[in-house]
Order: sequence, then C-alpha cells, then structure tokens
Amino acid sequence: MVIPIAPHSTTYTATRRFHSNDLLRQRCSNCRHGTSTSSPNPDNPNLPQRGHAQDYAPFIRRLIRQSKAITLNSPHRPSKEELLAAANGWWQRLRIRLKWFTIRGWRRFNTDDMSAFASWFLVGNTVWFLLGTTTFVSVIFALGNSLSLQESMARWISDYMTHNTGVTVIFESAIVPKWGSSMITIRNVYVSQRPSEKSVTSLDGKKGKQIKAATAKPPSAIPFLSSALSPETYLATHPALPEDNYTMFDININEVEVSLSFMRWLDGKGLVKDVRVNGVRGVVDRRSVWWDVSKPLDPADFRHPTAPGDFEFESFHVEDALVTVYQPGGQRPYNISIFNAVIGPLRKKWLFYDMMSAEGITGQFDNCLFSLHMPQKLGKFENNVGTIKRMARFRIDGLPIEHAQYATGYTGPMSWITSGKLDAVLDIKFPHHPDDQVDLHALLAEIGRNVATISHGVHPDDPDGERLKAAIESAENSLIGVIPGQHRLARPPLRAPRKVDARTNEEEERKVVVDIDLRLRDLKAAVPIYTTDLSVTNNALIRPIVAFINSNKTLVPIHCQVAADLSNFEGSWTLFETGLMTSISDQIYEALAYHVSSETANSRRLRQVSVWGIRRGADLLVDMLRGVVDPVHAQFATV
Repeated sequence: MVIPIAPHSTTYTATRRFHSNDLLRQRCSNCRHGTSTSSPNPDNPNLPQRGHAQDYAPFIRRLIRQSKAITLNSPHRPSKEELLAAANGWWQRLRIRLKWFTIRGWRRFNTDDMSAFASWFLVGNTVWFLLGTTTFVSVIFALGNSLSLQESMARWISDYMTHNTGVTVIFESAIVPKWGSSMITIRNVYVSQRPSEKSVTSLDGKKGKQIKAATAKPPSAIPFLSSALSPETYLATHPALPEDNYTMFDININEVEVSLSFMRWLDGKGLVKDVRVNGVRGVVDRRSVWWDVSKPLDPADFRHPTAPGDFEFESFHVEDALVTVYQPGGQRPYNISIFNAVIGPLRKKWLFYDMMSAEGITGQFDNCLFSLHMPQKLGKFENNVGTIKRMARFRIDGLPIEHAQYATGYTGPMSWITSGKLDAVLDIKFPHHPDDQVDLHALLAEIGRNVATISHGVHPDDPDGERLKAAIESAENSLIGVIPGQHRLARPPLRAPRKVDARTNEEEERKVVVDIDLRLRDLKAAVPIYTTDLSVTNNALIRPIVAFINSNKTLVPIHCQVAADLSNFEGSWTLFETGLMTSISDQIYEALAYHVSSETANSRRLRQVSVWGIRRGADLLVDMLRGVVDPVHAQFATV
C-alpha cells in the first residue's frame, strides 16, 4: 500500500528547522558579544539587544563571574542554591537569602521595593512599640549598652525626669533589660527633694530651683535612728520659706523594675504599667513644714489636684523598705518599715484609696507591727454583698498615743491623754468605684431581684420595700460575719449615740464605711489648760471624762463607725485629707461624753433613790422607837 505524501511537507519541515537553528545560532552569537536579551525586540529586530544578566544586581553579577558553574548570559536564571554555592562567606549568603526572601529574584531594588520596605519597617515597628513597649525599649537599652552609651542614656533619662517632676533623680548604674520577666531593671536609684541652696536666674529674670540630675550628687550617710541623735537634731529647725514649704526627702532605692505600655500613655494613664521596688532606705523630713493656725484647717484645702498624664499603675509591689520620718512640732522621729506590700492598682488621683484597698501590706510603724489584709469569714465567702464591693482589715498593736494626738491635731480627747498605748482594728468597706468596669453579673442579679419584687406586688421604689431590702441585707451581713479582730470583752465597749439618718428617695451616694475597734491601754490623762475649741457644755464634761480615763486606765474600749463620701478620696494622699481623722476624733469624744453623762445621770438617780430609801427607813425607825417609848400613843395612831 502506497501512502501519499503531501506536497512541500518535507520542504516546510526543513525550512522550520533551518529557521530554528538560525535563531539559536544568532542568539548564541549575540550572547557572546553581550548585546542580546532573552527575548528579541519585536519593534526593531535589527537593533542589538542587551543580555538578561545586565538587570541583575552588581553583587549577583560578581558572584556569576566568580562562579565556574554559572554562565554569565545563560538563558536560565541562576537558582538560589547555585548562588549560595558560589558565595564565600556568611555575609554573602545572608544577602542572597534576604534578596530571595524579599523579591524572589536577583534584580535591583526599585522605588516600589524601597517604599514597601520603608512602609513595612514603619508599620512593623509601630505595632511592636504599641503592643510590646517594654521589649522595644529593652532592645534600645541593650543596643545602647553594647555601644557603651549606658551612662549617657541614664544621664539623659534622669535629667528628663528631674526637669518634668521637679525632684532630683539620679541613676547611678546602667538601665538593664530583664528579658525573663519582660521588665526593665534600674539599680541604685537616688531620689531627692530639697530646698534650693542657691537661686538660679533664668533668661527672663525669674528665679528657679531646678538643677540637672547630672550635676547633682547623692548626699553623705543618711542619719537613721540607729545613730545617736540628740533632741537638738530634730528640734532646732527653722520654718521654711513659702516657696520651700513642702516635705523634703532623700531616698535610695536598690532596685526598681518597671514595665511600659504606650497604649496606656495614649489613654492618659502614664507610660509605666507595673512597678516593683526592692530595698528602699531614706529619710522624710517635714520639720520645716508650717501652716496658718489662725484659721481652721479644712482637709479639702490640702488635697492634690490631678492632671492628665498622672501615673496609674496596674500593680505596685514593694519589698524591704525602711524610712525615717521627722515631723514638725518637736515630735520625736520614728521609723516606718514595710516588709512586703502588694498593691493592685495605684493611681495618683486615688492614692490613699488604693493603698487602703491593697491586697496585703505588712510592716512596722514606730516598732509596732501592722497589717492590712482581707478579713476572713466563716462559711462561704461573698465578696460583693449589696453595695459593698470588697472589705479590708487594718490592724496595729501597741501604738504610742502621741501618734494619735498628732493625727488629730492635738484637739479632742486624744490631746488630754498624756501617756498610753493604742490597739486598733479597722474594718473598711469599699463601695463600687465609678472607674471600675461594669459588673454584668451584679447588674443581672439586681434586675432579677427587681423583677421578683414586682411579681410579688411591691414596687422597688416603695418605702416598705426599701425597709424590707435593708432588713434582708442586714440579716445577710449578720449571718456571714467576719471573724472579730480582737478578743471578746467582758463588758460592752463605749459607743457614741446613733443618729437617725434622714433617708431620701434620691440615689444613695457611694461611701467608704469604717468600723473601728479601739482599745486604749495604760492611760494617764490631765485636764487641758486651754479649751477654746470646745463649747461651754462640752467644756463642763472635760473633768468627768479625764476622771473616767484615770479611773479606768487599764483598758478603755471604744467602738465607733465613720463614713466618708467617695469623692473625699479624690486627690487625698493622707488620712487627714479624707476627713476621716476628724470624724474619728468626734466619735471618740461623743462616746466618752455619752458614757460619762449617762453614768452621771445614773449616779444622780441612784443618789435620789438612796436618799429616798434612807428617809423611808428613818421614818420607820422613828415610828418603831415611838411605839416602844409610848405604846398608848402608838395604839391611838394605829386607830
């Protein structure tokens, strides 16, 4: 069988092969001269073309020339493995891997690549700084320490803090990142606030007292109470100038650990998130502080105003702190020690409130042990009971009475006591804070209680319903009571008379309620010479109160309850600024006055009953004697 062959088929095949070989021959000839690319120019085929290797980066071209396995103008792009085999050192291999990782090729970086790299660098570091501020700053400090810039960085940061806070801050050692706990460690920190020794005149003619921390030097040895101090050391002081009328202090801190958060700084809460302080030693000097005694002292005048950017720590932890305190008015110096203090949130705006609501604080105040902790309860523990969010118990034993006298401003019954000691247990009940997050569980429980009340035909705003609710809450509180802080008394303690509160239908204000159990021991009292702060009626009770204290010098127990609005704690740094100290002093006086007046009234009634009984007995005795002497008269008297 003969198969027909199409005409010109052999000629077409040979022609196609000829053209293909001609193109390959021409391409190889052009590649030898370096004037052709991998693809011809369709617009002008007669124009000589450049080789594809000309688009490579100079570094890649050098590697291709040095390599014997790669042809410079090979039609195939060299692979990553071929270039890595041609590289000589780790730096060349790193550059090859980076170029392959970024653009998956060997060409030069163009403008789009550079802009993409810049955007990636800025966005990545911004996200890193926002989410991991502590790690970001730790890397900067680590780089600075590796470049021997730790002293310059510490000096710059201390100068910045000194300029912004007005307190001299010196970092005596480098700032070291602590990678294990994601915190920054600062060792040997010196913090000082002293009056200006010499005035520094600025350009505008005003005098300032800010001194750079770089030029400041830590003082010599700080005189603690272990040294032999004479009374002249803390008595011979002069009042400070009006511009220097503030508390002076010199504090040395062994170690400070902080964690940072830029997100909190954007919210106006400060850059520092968590703080751990270890090894605090120093002196707090208030001997030169004075105030105007011609007008009554108002606690609201001493509260500190707040400003955006004030510190708001999420947690604050102190270990091994010892501070010597010098008070004005000739009071002897004393030590304050803190063994361990675990404070949750610590905010400058609510400084004293956060310290009272701390998780736990143990230490010594003038060699008297004190503790602040959550009280224990019998049975199941319920933290949120009614309007109470949480409770705390503060206890101190054997406190010298002079500290209570100084705290009350040498007014009231405490100023009449010349010597003695004080045991105190304070149960503090904290309300729900407005800055706290909304407790959905408590909100739903309140809605459920209101629905149940309405279903029983009683409106929640009905006065009878309010009384029933108050009775139920008091019953719950009595059933779930805390363990007493002190031993049981043989007789009931002294209490101030209860005042009937005028209840209104308006929303009840948030208040901090403090139940106080005072035990005054080994007392001696004297009648004061000047009592201008008391009225005529109260002045008449001074001698009976002093006599009662001296007659019961072994133990005088007093129970009282004080309350302060939550707004009084805003800007308060001490107990006096909250107004609680004044309320406690008033409650102590009312308890003593009520007891003395009640005892006086009872003795007056007993005297009247005794006189009446003696008179009746005398009448009966006279009648009996008359009957014995004159029986006839007695018979007629009975008739």
